Amino acid sequence: MDRNGRSIANLRKEDFHIYEDGVEQNVAYFASVERPFTVALMLDVSGSTQSQLSQIREAANTFVSRLRANDRMMAITFDGQIHVLTKAEDVSAIRRSKLHIPAVTDGTVLYDAVDFALKQMAQIPGRKAIVLMTDGVDQNSAATLKKTMDGIAEQDVLVYTVQYNTLPQLPQRLSVIKNEKARRKVQERLMKGYAVSGPYLRGLAEKTGGRFYRADDLSDVGPAFEAITSELGVQYSLGYYPKQKSGAGAERGIKVRVRYPNLVVRARDSYTTSPAIARSGGN
Repeated sequence: MDRNGRSIANLRKEDFHIYEDGVEQNVAYFASVERPFTVALMLDVSGSTQSQLSQIREAANTFVSRLRANDRMMAITFDGQIHVLTKAEDVSAIRRSKLHIPAVTDGTVLYDAVDFALKQMAQIPGRKAIVLMTDGVDQNSAATLKKTMDGIAEQDVLVYTVQYNTLPQLPQRLSVIKNEKARRKVQERLMKGYAVSGPYLRGLAEKTGGRFYRADDLSDVGPAFEAITSELGVQYSLGYYPKQKSGAGAERGIKVRVRYPNLVVRARDSYTTSPAIARSGGN
């Protein structure tokens, strides 16, 4: 894209250079991609979001309206549990009904939900993306932050994260806890969660070549969704065979450059070799 964030069309294979761990690679596959994609829309509807639930629902339906009719979408909400509102199906079918968010349970299994979405997307062929809308604070997940970041590194999926701010609602949420010692303990745990939330969501996006958005007000979500759907509509797909073999679990850094000045490339910055791929000697 250019410095103003506009996508640049009509680039050719020879306009790109790919480097793995600093070594230039031969581009073996190139396509200018305008094909449909499958997107998993993930919505945090936990207790921290209750005052904004109607706006979140409205934002979700706005996102559906911006997708192309032949795109496919899976909708997932999470609180103390993970709820699949719709499995991957054509957007045209989803538009015939609104997304209905089930009754909320205690907790925020953010890391479990990301882990679940990654496993679901791994079974889906073609272009795919995850759009995650959350405050980024996890409570009670079995999966860990590290596990989801490691899982992202092995997946061919773009992740776009939209972080909304629930910190102003924290005093009200804590006020229902009458025991002062228990209240301080919960507050301390939540503040630790808020501290890692931004770096985590930014990391998911940057690791995969997606983008991180902050939405301090939910009115900011509409423009973010519009930018995401526009960006997913036009992309370049490049592939190469690494000149050096890598062992299982090895992380390789990726840099993509375009030969024209004043253009910015956003692509995944690394990948991790799975054991099966390492044994077969390819990537």
